[in-house]
Amino acid sequence: MPQRRPLTDERMDGGVLSATGVTAEEEQAYVSLLREGPATLRTLVARLGLGRPRAAQVVAELQRKGLAHRTPAPHEAYVPVPPHVAVEQLIERRQSELAKVRDDVPLLAALARPEPTQRRTEELIEIVQGRAAVQHAFAQVQRAARSEVRVLDAPPYAAEGGINEVELSQLAAGVTYRGVYAEEALATPELIRSIAQHLAAGEQARLAATVPTKLAVADHALALLPLSLSPRSRDGAHDNPGDSLGDPAQNIAQDLAQDIARDPAQDTAQDTAVLVHPCGLLEALIALFDSVWAAASPLVVTAAGEVGAPGELTELDRSLLSLLAAGLTDEAAAVRLRVSRRTVVRRVQHLMIAAGARSRLQLGWRAKELGWL
Repeated sequence: MPQRRPLTDERMDGGVLSATGVTAEEEQAYVSLLREGPATLRTLVARLGLGRPRAAQVVAELQRKGLAHRTPAPHEAYVPVPPHVAVEQLIERRQSELAKVRDDVPLLAALARPEPTQRRTEELIEIVQGRAAVQHAFAQVQRAARSEVRVLDAPPYAAEGGINEVELSQLAAGVTYRGVYAEEALATPELIRSIAQHLAAGEQARLAATVPTKLAVADHALALLPLSLSPRSRDGAHDNPGDSLGDPAQNIAQDLAQDIARDPAQDTAQDTAVLVHPCGLLEALIALFDSVWAAASPLVVTAAGEVGAPGELTELDRSLLSLLAAGLTDEAAAVRLRVSRRTVVRRVQHLMIAAGARSRLQLGWRAKELGWL
């Protein structure tokens, strides 16, 4: 348990109650009443060194805020309300006021962000420059998500991996994270440990042979895309004319394919990115993510804490998938397979994790995509 700091004169001078909306003069008067006892207005004028009109205003505020009350005539005096009662009421009142402010945020957002069709081009695409600014923008995108964050993680990678504290906080708050990593990510022990911790916290991840660009998308609201060309683009990976016949959304984003993690000595553009607000480009980037996600293989954390593919299906798993695809309930499948219903439920949960599925319906689609059926 953390130790409480003593309530010194120095701390009191700093304004213990300022966060609750109590001014320095009001706090001084309240502390005087606590330390020296009830007082008349004349006594408070002498204690506080204020003029009588100002002192009267201060004690009136103390009464309004519930920090003091006045005894009746003829012996009128101001009496402090005990701190554990008065301050608790102040805190509850401030929390209620802040909750009302939170409720009004959508109204402010509607004023600040008109519909995409009403916004100018420069308001849809925001240039972010500088490594610190790009990192801040990445955190901004994540915090903007109310439902889901989608991330593409492309090489080259930094020498060391790091834990994304914003992601851990958002996962704990119920935001879904889906990420696709390039195979190079599993070649660095530090990155593997980082990915394992994110997966253990609830991230859904997949592995792809190549990832066209780094990308982060919050819901359908905001995306972050680096501006420097990826190694693939620089090496002429798109020189084949036949490549343009692929998925349109992927072609658009591959033309924009970029990377911000290159050697600063080689290219200062590595620290430049764009924030994309709701528009056609944002939808194209989401379509790109979806296409890369659909083609990637699931990643899981093993019992040993290692990151890898979920492994081969057992015969029990294949039989269970076939029965579920045929429409059998868990109970009926358990009877056919001669196992308990609990075993069926446990194996279905394992299969959903292995397939990266969030529902049983999605498990059926993913099982077909992965060749499990």
